[in-house]
Amino acid sequence: MKRKGYLFEQICSVPNLLEAHFNASRMKRKRDEVVAFEKDLMSNIESIRNDLLNKTYHTSEYSIFIKYEPKRREIYKLPYRDRVVQWAIMQVIEPIWVKCFTADTYACVKGRGLHTLLRNLRRDLRRDPDGTRYCFKMDVRKFYPSITHSILKEVVRQKFKDPDLLWLLDDIIDSADGVPIGNYISSYFATVFLSELDHQIKEFLHVKYYYRYADDIVVLSDSKQYLRGVQVYINNYLNTERQLEMKRNYQIFPVEARGIDFIGYVTRHAYCLARKRNKKALCKIVAKLRKKGHTSQEIRLMVASRMGFMVHCNSINLLRSLGIMKEWTEVKKKDNALTGSKLHIDTIINRELHVQAVSVKPSTRNDGNCLTIQYEILEQLRDKEGAFLWEDDAKTKPRMEWVQHITFTGSKKLQEDFEGVDFSEPVRCQIIRQPLDKGHCFYTVRPV
Repeated sequence: MKRKGYLFEQICSVPNLLEAHFNASRMKRKRDEVVAFEKDLMSNIESIRNDLLNKTYHTSEYSIFIKYEPKRREIYKLPYRDRVVQWAIMQVIEPIWVKCFTADTYACVKGRGLHTLLRNLRRDLRRDPDGTRYCFKMDVRKFYPSITHSILKEVVRQKFKDPDLLWLLDDIIDSADGVPIGNYISSYFATVFLSELDHQIKEFLHVKYYYRYADDIVVLSDSKQYLRGVQVYINNYLNTERQLEMKRNYQIFPVEARGIDFIGYVTRHAYCLARKRNKKALCKIVAKLRKKGHTSQEIRLMVASRMGFMVHCNSINLLRSLGIMKEWTEVKKKDNALTGSKLHIDTIINRELHVQAVSVKPSTRNDGNCLTIQYEILEQLRDKEGAFLWEDDAKTKPRMEWVQHITFTGSKKLQEDFEGVDFSEPVRCQIIRQPLDKGHCFYTVRPV
């Protein structure tokens, strides 16, 4: 592996330090520590630069606080000055590290985050149900506190040879036991620490379906026996190469039996739901806000981040039951984009729709435009052969689910109704047919 040198001067340059301050202070400009730093900005930047160049810089003492999310975690916080230094380092070395990661590593990699992982996992389950019948899921016991400094330093030296940069990284590594949760650079240390394992899994074992988010790992296969071999290999690597321990609650199971409980979602081949803990938390906070007298529109603003989490899975029915989905009359217009699959418009007339997006493009059949509507509609599920599914053996209770479809239409009135509408959240409505003279009709939208 080619090692990089001559990076320390880039880190210490004034433009890089100024950019590091800008990034470290993003969304925090009103905090006292940031305001104080900016009062004498250039003097503080020069002070950091001189300490780095003269090798007098040392990582400051941490302030430690406890968070439960839901388990107990110790969070380490550095003074703002040290956070600027870590941003300055990562702005230079992050692109180098990212090039070393496999495409199956998602934590802290720009453009790959948690929801990219979820989309890829759902795509693979949908495209290859036979090859993803079984799942091996594991994580590392006390991963961050258990990272050995000497091994982490060796891993860092596999990519960098600049002695000044290594001095600075060693100082940060030795500033706390293990790798402290809360440092900007810590998530990269954690990802790099197991990146060699990613390469061995893909290049030596030739595992096709592999996903890692920090220390959480999921492997899919058509064979339980094969996954047991993967489990033994990973456990041996963690013990011998990284002095880590796999948690004893690792699982190898059929995907359809319980779903893959991973990164906050429970995913199966046909659908994905939010983890029970996340659903209960949303229900609890909505109930509290309703008790205080807040309207649905106010509640949506207060729980926007939780609703945004739910939008990435098939939990629309939960939002509907809580009464916090947008109504058609509350929609504000805005540009947006679309993807989807097909039903004829006459099959959805007067039915409740959860519209997610629309798109208007020139029609390929005439001189007008074609409107594409993406939505979810409640319908009876079918098996792979197309037969209807039932909840009971007597076939008296159909198995219903909100299923996504798209519909194409040349209706100008619908194009006017949907023009520029903001569908960042699904919107409940109906499409109705209005009769005209001589057997003609037009379509329009109304609230449910």
